Parts: sequence; structure tokens; C-alpha cells
Amino acid sequence: MNRTLKIAIQGGPASFHETAAEQLFPAENIHTLSCASFPELCQTLESGQADFAVMAVQNSLAGPLLPNYSLVAQHGFSILAERWLLLDQTLMALPGQRLADIEQVWSHPIALLQCSDFILAHPRLRTKETADTADTARLLREGSIIGVAAIASRKAADLHGLDVLEANVANDAENYTRFVVLSRQDQPQEANKLTCVLPSPTEKELTDILLKELEELNLELTMLQPLPAHPSDWVLEVEADNATAISNLRTALIEADVPHQVLGLYAKAVTQLPQDRLAGCLSAIVQPQIELV
Repeated sequence: MNRTLKIAIQGGPASFHETAAEQLFPAENIHTLSCASFPELCQTLESGQADFAVMAVQNSLAGPLLPNYSLVAQHGFSILAERWLLLDQTLMALPGQRLADIEQVWSHPIALLQCSDFILAHPRLRTKETADTADTARLLREGSIIGVAAIASRKAADLHGLDVLEANVANDAENYTRFVVLSRQDQPQEANKLTCVLPSPTEKELTDILLKELEELNLELTMLQPLPAHPSDWVLEVEADNATAISNLRTALIEADVPHQVLGLYAKAVTQLPQDRLAGCLSAIVQPQIELV
């Protein structure tokens, strides 16, 4: 019998992080450790309380969660795997209430952003940011709070006995979030995706190197953005059809004397992907050049 793996997640039972953890470790016995924030998630993993962590790093509507890349780099974690999860952002409230009875909508700020069109279409609704989607559903139930709806997963509505007022209130039905598995140690594996942090590529020489290697190695650039806490550091993500191309890119960066911190060498997701997964991911300094390549 496999031992139970402890997985740190942001949020609690019925959260999207819990669902992602279950999908990323389908053959394992897992026990999720609920964390109130992403810094707490990282501290839980670093302390050894958890074997791994599952963290959201990108959304197809809201774009990349760049502060999370900064946390991964700061703690020296390694990304081992990734998965895109289709989010079913659902509006729910205590039983017996209708949408006309609702005055406020509570949820995590990213969820509110993903559902901004619905909220704008109902101008009477005021919003309140909370720490977690699923935990907001629990608060409504335990506090018997009326006049307030939560945005969370359908799984959270079922778990906490709330009525669904509107199904999938996201701005787009193609509302996916990308989750990654974090480890304290690197685990060598066949890798056709690279995530790393490197100096600002605003210098023409570095930009030219990247664009040259992208074309010659037939690589797809999926992330190039500055990290908000340290604007001189940029996060770079590239995908390939095979591990050799990723290895050759690393060799090119080393030969060009480009310092870089590898955050992950891993297999790119093979699950269903959103139609536009690059929203907000590519800096304006490379977009014109990529279109010409």
C-alpha cells in the first residue's frame, strides 16, 4: 500500500486547488494541507510539513500569476508537472434565495476578476474579496448569511449545501487555470518544457538570442514577463516537441553567458488546453518580432 502523500494547497475542501491536486496525483493516496495564502503554502512545503505543493500560476482569462513565480524562485522550488483545469465558477447562496435577493457577491479576487462581466451586468451587486472560493461557501453556510452569494465550484455548493443561482458565471466558458506541482528537490525527467528566471531581456542582444533559438529549435514561447517584486528579473517559459530542443536551448543560454535560474524542467500538459492560453503572457518587447518569425 502506498503511503499517503501530504500536498499543500491554497484553500480547503472543494477548492479548485484540491481538484487539481487530485488530478495531478491520480494514482496516489493524498492528504491535502489547507493553506490560507500562497506564501503560507510555500512555507508549508519548505518546512517539510508537505511532500509536495500544488499552486496556480496562470489563468486563461486573468493571465499569469506572476507573484507566484517569484515565490517559487525565492524558495528554490522545482516545478515537476503541470495541468490545466477547467473552472466551473458557480454563483451560490443559502437555500431558498433567488438572485433578486442577493446584494453582495463574495469570492477570491481572481475569481471576481474572472466573473467581472456578470458582476457588471448586475450593478446593484457589491463585491467583497475573500481568501478562498470554497471557504467562502463554507462561511455562508456556517454563518447563515443571507443576501450574499459566493462564487466557487459546483463541488463547493454540493459540499456545503448551497443552492446554485447561476451556473458558470465566468466571462468565458473557456475559463482554465494552470496548476503546477512544486517540490523541494529537482527530479530529473524527460522534459519538453522549461521554466526559468533570467535577467531583463530588454537588452537587444538577449532578445536576439532568444528569438534566434526559438526559430532554429522550433520552440514555442509561452511566457516572457517581468516579475513584479524584481522587475529586473523575467520569467521565461518555452515548450517543444521533444526534450532535445529544450536541452539545446539551455546550452545556448549557457554558451551566451546568460545567467538563469531553472524553476522547472518537466513534461508540458497534454490535457485539454484553453483556446487562448497566452493572454497576458508575452511582453510587448517580443510580440512584434514573434509575428515576423
